[in-house]
Amino acid sequence: MDELERLGLDDKFGLAYDNEIMQKKMINTARSWGYDDGKADGLEEGAKAKEIEIAKNFLKDGIPIEVVSKNTGISIEEIEELNKEA
Repeated sequence: MDELERLGLDDKFGLAYDNEIMQKKMINTARSWGYDDGKADGLEEGAKAKEIEIAKNFLKDGIPIEVVSKNTGISIEEIEELNKEA
């Protein structure tokens, strides 16, 4: 108990402790931002993959490229490339 009281009164220890706490908070914030960014990127990639899947299905059913583009948001050039792959 005496040691805790002594450390509590030591300014150098208090500064070191405060700095360590701030570093941990900054690291946690950066991790959180990284997680959020990664999650957003993953959702975006998943949505794009789903659009491509839908476009391919439309093309298989003979839907005109312009109609596929209008309904999926994929450019005509991209759909023409998908059509070549199919």
